[in-house]
Amino acid sequence: MKNDYTQNEKRKSLQVEMKYKKRKIRWSKLALAFVLIFAFFSFKPWLIPTLGQQTKTEKPQRHFYNVDRETTVEGQVVDIKFEARYEGKGHFLILLVKDSSSGEEVEVETAPAWFFQTDIHQGEKIQLIGSLAEEEQGKKVIMAREIKINNRTITLRDRRGFPAWSGGRGRRR
Repeated sequence: MKNDYTQNEKRKSLQVEMKYKKRKIRWSKLALAFVLIFAFFSFKPWLIPTLGQQTKTEKPQRHFYNVDRETTVEGQVVDIKFEARYEGKGHFLILLVKDSSSGEEVEVETAPAWFFQTDIHQGEKIQLIGSLAEEEQGKKVIMAREIKINNRTITLRDRRGFPAWSGGRGRRR
């Protein structure tokens, strides 16, 4: 009887010891996880500049409307696409227009797609007024202020270049 009692006591003490070791292993794994997370975030500032350089080349350059560089283009719509031009803004309607006077294809940045209530199709004749900007690749980009298509005039910006879709006249935010 005494022998059974001591064996039971030994078993219980081993079980308690095993529980303690399991807890110790759990805590050591948790501590290791915290150390790894801390190490990752402490090295992150050195990683940010390299990641930022990669994303800068992928994003299109931001243009500002310049009244002094205003031009008029008449031509035909060659291609239509939607692009996210500005961070946090909707997709913009981008037109590729073949200039009838020079034969050159010009990219035309219009307005957010939700702003349009007129359908524009490939092959349609178009006349537009806008500010001429050039990207790094030498490609001409025009920020449209006014578009005339199908005997209809669409005003996208006021005469100073403030967008009609954001309240116009440089409203404060």
